[in-house]
Parts: sequence; C-alpha cells; structure tokens
Amino acid sequence: MYQIPILHPVLVHFPIAFILLAALTALAWLGWGTRFWRNVTLILLVAGFIGGLGAYFTGEAAEEFGKGSARVEQFEKQHESMALLTLVATGLSLFVLAAYVGTSRKLLSANDPDEKDMPIVRVVVAVLVIASAVLVARTGHLGGLMVWGQPVGTSQEQTGEKQKPAEGEEREEHDEKH
Repeated sequence: MYQIPILHPVLVHFPIAFILLAALTALAWLGWGTRFWRNVTLILLVAGFIGGLGAYFTGEAAEEFGKGSARVEQFEKQHESMALLTLVATGLSLFVLAAYVGTSRKLLSANDPDEKDMPIVRVVVAVLVIASAVLVARTGHLGGLMVWGQPVGTSQEQTGEKQKPAEGEEREEHDEKH
C-alpha cells in the first residue's frame, strides 16, 4: 500500500490556489461591489486560511526530512517566516471581511440584492487579499527553491552553490588532465 510520508507537499497547493483565486475575486468585488463576489471571496479566504494552517503545521513535520541539505537550510527560515506572514495577512483579510459581512446585514437592506457594498471596505479587503497573494506566492517560490534549487539560467553567485557538471563535461575535464 502506498503511503505519503509527509503531507506538506500535498497540502501546500490548496492555500496557494485558494488565496490567489481570492485575490482575483476580491478585485472583481472591488470593481463590481456585488454580494456575489464578496461571498465568493469570503469562501475562498476561509478555504485558503484553513489550507494555510494545514500547510504550516505539516511544514513543521517536513522540516525533519530536509535536515543536512544545504539548499533546504539556506531557505528554510525565510520560507517559514513568509508562511507565518501569509497566515497573518490571510487571517486579517478574513477577519475584516467576515466582520463586514456580519455587520452589513444590519447596514444594507436585505430586500435590494443590487445594492453595492461599501467602497472603503472593498478597497481595504482587496489590498489585504492582494498582500496575502503576494506573500503566498513568495512562500511557494521559496519552497520550490528548497525542493528544486535555482531555476535554469540563474547566476551561481546569487546562490553560493556550485552546480554539478554534466556527464560529458566531467569526462572532458578528466581527459584533459591525462
């Protein structure tokens, strides 16, 4: 029977997807101001925050698998800090939006579904959700660097790592020495 040794690589995709989608729907809500986009943004933020909690806590368990790897240790603390900032920004976005939804039932008339939400709230939530999206993207990028290393074409001086020569290059150096 196949078992997944650590859940972190599986779970991280959910907060990334939900928070990035929430940023798009927050922009739609900012533009149109309708309850539909507000509610979709709220649902995506809830899912992104819950997924982020799962990814954060399973990341603690995954940390043990990276022990001894210079590449993992190079980005580990920054990745963890960015993940925590992502959770804070997403939680704050969720709190502001949920508080508005709770109070808007009293502020807005329930009979008029075309009534727009308050512009200042839409702006504040959009800014917070976009900040969450930027943070989750940065967190994911750092996680990718820990797993896959530097993208092709980046300078070795930036990473401090030496790249392994390809099979043919190693043989050529060996042949030139003899």
